[in-house]
Amino acid sequence: MTLQRKSLSHKSKTDQFSFISILIVIACITLPIAIQPDSAAVFIRETYQGIVSLFGSTYMIFGIVTSVFLLILAFSKYGKFVLGGKDTTPEFGNFSWASMLFCSGIGGGILYWSGVEWAYYVNQPPFGLEPLSQDSYMLASAYGAFHWGISGWALYCLPTVVIAVPFYHYKLGSLRLSSGLRGLRGNQVENSILGRCIDLIFVIVAIGASGGSMGMYIPVISAGISELYGVDHNLTLDLSVLLFCTLLFALSVFLGLKKGIRMLSNINVVTALVFLLFILLLGPFKEIIALSGDAIKQLIQKYGEMSTLGISGKSEFAETWTIFYWAWWLALGPQVGLFVTRVSKGRSLRQLITGMIFFGSLGCFLFYMILGNYAINLELSGQLAVSELLANEGHRITATKVLLSLPFGSLFLFAYCLMVVIFIATSYDSVSYVIAYHVKRTSSEMNKPRIEK
Repeated sequence: MTLQRKSLSHKSKTDQFSFISILIVIACITLPIAIQPDSAAVFIRETYQGIVSLFGSTYMIFGIVTSVFLLILAFSKYGKFVLGGKDTTPEFGNFSWASMLFCSGIGGGILYWSGVEWAYYVNQPPFGLEPLSQDSYMLASAYGAFHWGISGWALYCLPTVVIAVPFYHYKLGSLRLSSGLRGLRGNQVENSILGRCIDLIFVIVAIGASGGSMGMYIPVISAGISELYGVDHNLTLDLSVLLFCTLLFALSVFLGLKKGIRMLSNINVVTALVFLLFILLLGPFKEIIALSGDAIKQLIQKYGEMSTLGISGKSEFAETWTIFYWAWWLALGPQVGLFVTRVSKGRSLRQLITGMIFFGSLGCFLFYMILGNYAINLELSGQLAVSELLANEGHRITATKVLLSLPFGSLFLFAYCLMVVIFIATSYDSVSYVIAYHVKRTSSEMNKPRIEK
């Protein structure tokens, strides 16, 4: 008994090398940004442009290859492989599992973009279309669903498969990104120099991506609160919203996976479905359905062109949007993959692949077809000049004005802000979950590293 307790105590110790290294590197990155934010912004923008010019077509090709590979894998004999063993039953029900993978994958992004993303596209449409033409609106509606659809979720799914197979096949007690190299680099890859470097880079990227996303979503919530309650949108309000999100996130972490993330994910998905249903019923039902039908037609007809735009020649649209999205999906893929690995015990590879691609794409599709096409109809019918409002007032104000145009608009805006908060909490809870296991010496799944989270 004494030896067992000592062993468990050892397993619960923090990996001081990893933990301190992460803190030092993050400090070295964030301090220059805080001191010289304008110069940092220019550097980041120029770095992105350099990456796009060198590897832009590679991203596009990789998106196609990944989608095809995963579908072949799912329906091959290997698709029958069950994570955890053939007699293992799923730890979570289908609805909870789908809700968690969806919420951990999109954060607040789908709410941020789905209502107004099309307005960016119609002013500079690809394929030689005339800006603000009828065809540009139909293509813009389809493009949102494309960017958040099959290829994007396939880029999330690939690292999930790479991590999940060795984790369950070798029955590892450590849920780390470097574990994906098991079978290639031996049984102690996590403790090798290569493994530690991989895990260190992952944690830094995950924290950076999470911080950037938080900086984008918090002002949206604040803008909604400002509209609802007539308070000034200032730094104090942003900090108050950040504090509230942090407290909710901390509570979810404390409650754990089953009582925290699962519960919040279920609540958020149900809220989102009700939210979209009422937009459909209270809004211009026929127009939304008609616009969605046109968008689906465009998506089917031009899917190949959308997937290959920018491969054979330079495309400003592809560089600004599609390549950016593919890079974004890839950057966030490992952290989503680690979390989905944890909640997918008892699922076959076929279920994992088809579930991620289908449920993820479907959820995003519904937002773009209903909320996005509602906003397009506002512009086409002359009720609200969304594109003009976006150019003059910015993204946050435009998103709130679209929602306030609905019957009972204040209720919709309140529900919208609430969903963004919960999406942030579930997304960052899942991120903290996987990061915490990277700073444990031997992060056994039987131990829950709440302090590190």
